[in-house]
Amino acid sequence: MLTGFNTDIDREGVTYHVQTEDRGSSKPLIESLVYVRGEILATRRTEYANLLAAGAEASAIQILMERQHRTIVDAIRSGRIDLLLEPPVGGASDTTVSRRSPLAGKAGGGPIDAAKLSQRTLDEVIADWLAEQQQGERVRLRVVGGDDLTFGAPFALEVTIHMTPAETPVAGARATARFLSTTMKPTALAEGTSDESGSVKLRGAIPHLEKGQGLLVVAVQHARGNDEVKFLIRR
Repeated sequence: MLTGFNTDIDREGVTYHVQTEDRGSSKPLIESLVYVRGEILATRRTEYANLLAAGAEASAIQILMERQHRTIVDAIRSGRIDLLLEPPVGGASDTTVSRRSPLAGKAGGGPIDAAKLSQRTLDEVIADWLAEQQQGERVRLRVVGGDDLTFGAPFALEVTIHMTPAETPVAGARATARFLSTTMKPTALAEGTSDESGSVKLRGAIPHLEKGQGLLVVAVQHARGNDEVKFLIRR
C-alpha cells in the first residue's frame, strides 16, 4: 500500500479536505474523498488492476495517485467544484458520488454540456478547463513524507519545486513548514531554499498538543509564484 495525500483547500469560506489513498494490491484501487465539515461531498475512484497485470511498478501507481489527487485539488482551487459533482461518467473504475455543493449558485462558468460529458472522463473535462484558464506557467510543490505526521514526533520532508506544465525545476525558492492549530499561535518549524534540481529538505518536530486539531503547512515563495500544501496531524 502506497502513502497517500491529504490537502485542505479554503474556497469562498468553505474548507474542503481532499484525501487520496491506495487500497493496496489486494484491492487495486485509488480512492479520493472530498470532505466538507466531516461529510463526504464527492468520491473519485480509479482501478489499476490492468496496470499491475501489465507489470507496472509502484512508482507508476504513485504517479497515478498523485495525478488524481492534484486534478481534484486544482478543480476546487479554480472554483470548479461543480465538475466533481456531475453524475458519473465512464465505467465503474471512474466514478463520482454527487451531493449538493456548498457553493451552489456561486461557482463561475456556465452549465456543462451533458452530451460532451457522456463521452469524456472527469479528468479530461477538468484538464481541458484548467488548460484554458492557466495558459501561463505556475509554481508547484510536491511533498513526500507529510502523510503520517503525529503530535510530538519529528518529521522529515522531501520537497520538490517545479514549474508547470513543463515540470522545470525551480532553484532558489524559499520553502517553509509551519504548524497551525486550534489551541496555539502559528509556529515556524523549518525552512530552506531549493537547489538546482528544485529540491529542499525540511526537518523539525511537531509540537505536542493535548487537545484540538493541528495542520502542517508546507509553502513555497518565489518571484514566479507561490504554492502550499496542508497535512492533517494525527494522534
